[in-house]
Amino acid sequence: MMQSLPMPRTPAARPCPLPLLAPVLLLAVGCATLAGCSTRQSDELALRREFAVPWGASVVLYAASPEEPGWFGREGLKITMVFRLSPAAAETFSRGALRSGRWRPLPIPAAELRHLAGIRTAITSRPDAAQHTGTPLERFQASLPPLPRAGLYQIRTAGDNIMGAPKRIIGPLRDDVNDFMLAVLDPEERTLTIRVSSNY
Repeated sequence: MMQSLPMPRTPAARPCPLPLLAPVLLLAVGCATLAGCSTRQSDELALRREFAVPWGASVVLYAASPEEPGWFGREGLKITMVFRLSPAAAETFSRGALRSGRWRPLPIPAAELRHLAGIRTAITSRPDAAQHTGTPLERFQASLPPLPRAGLYQIRTAGDNIMGAPKRIIGPLRDDVNDFMLAVLDPEERTLTIRVSSNY
């Protein structure tokens, strides 16, 4: 009489990570073709990659000027994008930022704000603007999203092609920059605000 052998056990099925990857997959697939990729999607994908933004983070604010490239690209590009992180993701991101030593505590020193605004360069190119040195800084500060009292910030620059070229982290800033990405982490509000600016 033949005896039936026990069937080998199959390993317990692991939960599929696809739902977690859905945002990046949709964004990447959409940007795989020119027809399916909007400028906003391209900007979001670039900033998520640059700062390793958790894919579960949602975009709560996006503003860009110019919105679309012209004959010479997006001259004088300005982008503001705000991501909201989940409580767990915000805590993990904050811990990682502190451990890295590449993020610095707020507030941003006035000297660095002046370099971000390019005030020294403006005065050099236009000596008659020296008497108005306070105005460019005030105008620049007003153009930034509201900065929290406490949190972390980081500055990156490329020198050219701010959205596509490799960037380096700089700090403290000692000279005017031609372009920058300013990232500000607000742990209390669980937001990561990224400002992109170029002077070309």
